[in-house]
Amino acid sequence: MVGGAALWEAATACHEALARAGLPLAVLGGVAVCLHGYRRTTVAIDLLVQPADMTAIRAALEAAGFRWDDEAREFRSSTGVAVQLVAAGAKAGRGSEVLLPSPAAEQVTVVIEGLPVLSLAALIEAKIACGEGDPRRTHRDFADVVELIAIHGLDGSFARHLHPRVRPAFRRLVKHAT
Repeated sequence: MVGGAALWEAATACHEALARAGLPLAVLGGVAVCLHGYRRTTVAIDLLVQPADMTAIRAALEAAGFRWDDEAREFRSSTGVAVQLVAAGAKAGRGSEVLLPSPAAEQVTVVIEGLPVLSLAALIEAKIACGEGDPRRTHRDFADVVELIAIHGLDGSFARHLHPRVRPAFRRLVKHAT
């Protein structure tokens, strides 16, 4: 899967540690893209979490053997896998109107291979918003969306599930996926 066994083991360990502590999370980013069917390489785990839970998350992950890397501002597993925390309520992209949802909100997550993952609509929405806000990420985020559109057979009507701000970009990307 994704970036190898170490990445999968780290993702599972994060989920188990936070679940034991009763802390909601959703996998997003490259791992979520892979879990939704587009197999590509990724080397980090991105977790959508509640900002108010940060202290408890840090305690839960450290108790599970993850260490905080202050310079990189991320956790590291014992095998070196990076775990980055992304705050719910933050802008999904620079200057974006789209805000990242709460991982505890209804219909935001789906369980795939035992992990809570951003729903397809929430993931596509975040990827487009992030890509629009950062020219260095545009090609990667938009490519992920194009592949997800193709894999899931989405058409322009799926835009109704997305924030109005990203709907035009989604419809343009649908044309690239066919």
